[in-house]
Amino acid sequence: MAAHNGVSLSWGGFDAALGQAAKKLGNTQALMESVGEALVSGTLKRFDAEEDPEGNKWEPSGRASEEGGQTLTGTGRLRRSIEYAATSDKVMVGSNLAYARIHQEGGTITPKTAKKLVFTGRGGKKVAVDKVTIPARPYLGVSEDDMDDVKAAMTDFLAGAFKA
Repeated sequence: MAAHNGVSLSWGGFDAALGQAAKKLGNTQALMESVGEALVSGTLKRFDAEEDPEGNKWEPSGRASEEGGQTLTGTGRLRRSIEYAATSDKVMVGSNLAYARIHQEGGTITPKTAKKLVFTGRGGKKVAVDKVTIPARPYLGVSEDDMDDVKAAMTDFLAGAFKA
C-alpha cells in the first residue's frame, strides 16, 4: 500500500504490543492477516453507518444532503480503496488515494498556482473559489467492536497454536 499518497493509522501503542506478541509466538502472518481483515471490515461498517470509530456521526456532505446519498460514498472509490498490508509482526490499514487523508483529518484546499480553485460543483455548475474546507470525517481507527474482532482473531489463532 503506497501510504505516501493516502492515509494509514497507528493505533496508539496497540500495534507495537501486537508486534511484540507476534515475535514471541513465531510465524504469525495468518494472525496479522486476520487482524487486517477484521479492521478493514470495521472500517467498511463505518462507511455504511457514516460514523467515526467512537460512534460519532460524520458531518453530512453537501452532495449527500442534496442527493439523499451517503457521505464519503458518492462514487464508492474511497470505500473500495480500503485495504490492509500485513507482515508477521505488523498490520497497516488505509487507502492509497491522494484524497484519503483530507477526508480522514479534514483541512483546507487552496490553489497552488492559479488564483482560484475551479471545479464542477453540484448540479454540474462550474465553481471558482478561493479555498475549500473539508471537515474531518475519520473512518480509520479501532472502535470497540473492532477491538472485539481483533481479540477474537487472536483467540482463534492462539487456540490453533496450542492444538496438537
